[in-house]
Amino acid sequence: MMRTLATTTLLAVLLLPGSTRAQAASPEELLPGGCQVYLRWDGWDAHKAAYAKTALGKTLAGDFGPFVSGVYNQIQEGLGALLTVEQLLGGANPERLQQMAADAAEASKLLSLVGQKGFLVALEAKSLDVPDAQFFLVVPDLGDKSAPFLGSLRLLASLNKAPLKEVKVGNRTVTKIDVPGLTVAWWMEGKHGLFTFGTRPVEDLVKAFDAEKKDNRLANAPLFQRVSQYKGYETAARMFIDVASLTKLSEKRGDEVKKMLDDLGLTSMTDIVLYSGFDGDYERGLVEITAPGPRKGLLTLFRGQPFQLADLPPLPPEVTTFSLSQFDAAAAWDLGVQLAENVTRTIEPDAVKEIQAGIKAFNQAIGIDLRKDLLENLGDRMLMYNTPDEGPLTIGQVVAFKVKNGDKAREAIESMIKGIARTSGADVRLKKRTYRGVEVREVHVKQQGFSFTPTFTFHKDWLVVSLFPQPVHGYILRATGEIPAWKPDARVAMALERLPKEYTSLSFSDPRPTIKQVLSIAPIITALANSFAPEQFLDISTIPNAQEATRHLFPSVSVTHDDGKVVRMESRAALSLPLDLAGVDTYGLFLLFAIGGRF
Repeated sequence: MMRTLATTTLLAVLLLPGSTRAQAASPEELLPGGCQVYLRWDGWDAHKAAYAKTALGKTLAGDFGPFVSGVYNQIQEGLGALLTVEQLLGGANPERLQQMAADAAEASKLLSLVGQKGFLVALEAKSLDVPDAQFFLVVPDLGDKSAPFLGSLRLLASLNKAPLKEVKVGNRTVTKIDVPGLTVAWWMEGKHGLFTFGTRPVEDLVKAFDAEKKDNRLANAPLFQRVSQYKGYETAARMFIDVASLTKLSEKRGDEVKKMLDDLGLTSMTDIVLYSGFDGDYERGLVEITAPGPRKGLLTLFRGQPFQLADLPPLPPEVTTFSLSQFDAAAAWDLGVQLAENVTRTIEPDAVKEIQAGIKAFNQAIGIDLRKDLLENLGDRMLMYNTPDEGPLTIGQVVAFKVKNGDKAREAIESMIKGIARTSGADVRLKKRTYRGVEVREVHVKQQGFSFTPTFTFHKDWLVVSLFPQPVHGYILRATGEIPAWKPDARVAMALERLPKEYTSLSFSDPRPTIKQVLSIAPIITALANSFAPEQFLDISTIPNAQEATRHLFPSVSVTHDDGKVVRMESRAALSLPLDLAGVDTYGLFLLFAIGGRF
């Protein structure tokens, strides 16, 4: 009896229509295997235990979590009211307003739902000559919680006054926007929410999903297999770009496009993959650019001898962010000019000569040949750093370049300043001072509203530039040993010990000082905002104590290294954000605007 029942059940499953079986399939088992771009983030639910151990997870589990949620909810409520008012003023009929209000209520739940379930995006391009490409966005495993996904898309369409049409395709209810030559549509594909736009008809997409043959699916693609089988640490996000496939498609556009791709160095790359995940209290990231061919184009910008931690110039002890990278300024100029010429040649060939004419005019305006006189005399490393001790937020930012010929570079900069002053007609004066035995140049601009005093110096083999004299003075004091320089603490040293010892770039960021600055002045800004808009009241007591909000955080480090075949960028972070260039100051400003700007 049991054997008969099992056999009957097996036959029933095998004989089910393809669309029904697809309901149990993962998104990767549905999407086409030719996708050249793929990104999946699993959401928080899939990694609750690992996320809770991270510094960010611990921070949001404290007072900072409710504060962020409160600000987010306030902004959401304000946007909902704004949408209603806008539509009323636009004369929307009551039925449409009612539907929009219902969709807006569901849309407000979407971010939370995506946070739980994650998302997936993929792109497949088959032809550029006769356009054939399709983009997919999937929110997986929604099941009976599809209302926020569907409502958000309807709301977006309504706000843009796009006419919607519901059609039956097989057993799916598909919502479409009629756009000539394009498919813009969404539906529930089994338990997954799917949005797509591209050149293929919905009927063809559904037919492909239901096809019996499953070999040519994303789940079987070599790059997907590679990223899904990574074992270095628990990953929450994975991504790949099939550069070789995209390049091959683009080369069919003609010799000019092929030359442009080659000049950019894309023809020497095969793929780019990304992993992001958790390892104890670290958020970890890894990007691998596979480029077994000769280094050309973009990759030549960062060529040069690898360096070590000991090669780092003297930084402020309280530095919040720095980045030291191999960077060839002259090569960057050449690549930019080459790219501009190639793009222009494909669009308007007769205009290529105007690019060189424009460069010549630019050089005449600034009084030097920028490439020959300045960029060729710079070395192969660039340093950026910032510290609150030398200026709040980004005011203390310092940029430094290693130099090959300091005398020629200094002469070029001084001539350029004079040339700019002459061309602009502004009253610009270059003052030379001596600080601790080192010559320092200050640029004084007599212009109402211009509040900076750009300052630079050449010390040993480094050109150091800042908006004010004080950061340059600090560099000189540290370089001469008069005051101490930054050294990695035990936590940073431990992170660096687990990373390669030679790099083509090294970045560091400490989010704590900026977060403390922002939270220390947030109550004042909130109280002032409440006084002007009491109806938009934000409870000051929800703003977390700065020490509590930062007690689990620590500096983040990332390095880039190149073994000649693969360029790898690895990071260990407490707060994983694109911090390398400007630090968390930008995010601090954003947080202030989020608190006060909504009023």
